[in-house]
Amino acid sequence: MRHRACTILIAASIVALAGSAMAIGVFTEDFSAPAFPPWVAAGDAGGHLGAIGGEYWMTSDWQLGSKLQRFDTGGSPLSSYTHSVDVALNPFFLTGGGGTKTDFKWKPFGPDGFMEVVVNSFGNVRLYHNDSDGGSGNVIVNFAITNGVTGAGIADGDTLGLAVDYDMGTDTINATYSLNGAAPISFYSGGGIDGPVGDLITNFVEVEMFKWNDDPTDQGYVAIDQWDLIPEPSMVALFGIGGLALMVSRRRK
Repeated sequence: MRHRACTILIAASIVALAGSAMAIGVFTEDFSAPAFPPWVAAGDAGGHLGAIGGEYWMTSDWQLGSKLQRFDTGGSPLSSYTHSVDVALNPFFLTGGGGTKTDFKWKPFGPDGFMEVVVNSFGNVRLYHNDSDGGSGNVIVNFAITNGVTGAGIADGDTLGLAVDYDMGTDTINATYSLNGAAPISFYSGGGIDGPVGDLITNFVEVEMFKWNDDPTDQGYVAIDQWDLIPEPSMVALFGIGGLALMVSRRRK
């Protein structure tokens, strides 16, 4: 009886913790067959080329902006999480004169504000944060993406991985990038623009292509290969512990 009560208590604790973590609205999408909804094609309809070969392709005409959004990220309470996306920008950078004159923007939105990672066609990145107490601005601006193995800069056709790990206990983020499957490189770790980070995820998430000149001959394109929002890794371990506890209980019976 004691073992059974202990098992029930462990299982209940796991369900409670897992439920808290899952409340952020977990998803993993490889775009082999994306469903609409939960995905929403917003902004310039002509910029959405759709799922092709297991990737979601987008472009953008001058100042119109094409946006791919997902709104099933809501829930309470907030938990620690990893938000990541893998994309190929091709063509995007080209050579000379700022490439395609396009911004690729990856954004989460929540009740406490939003954050965006912006990759421009010069090959530079900035991290912008807008928070609930009026703070806004670039946390880090205009650093060049380079391969941690070869040192080469990002180029058309490279696979760019972006990830933001949010630690709810410390209210901090760690933002990383990787090129072509190389080890992730941290480009920012810490709090928000002027303090708190808070809930930046439970309203919706978005990718945007935005062209900032009017030359139609140098369109920029992005192919989104993978997009994930998952709870902290410790939650996965809890499911394993719960399964082990149930197995032990059954054997003792």
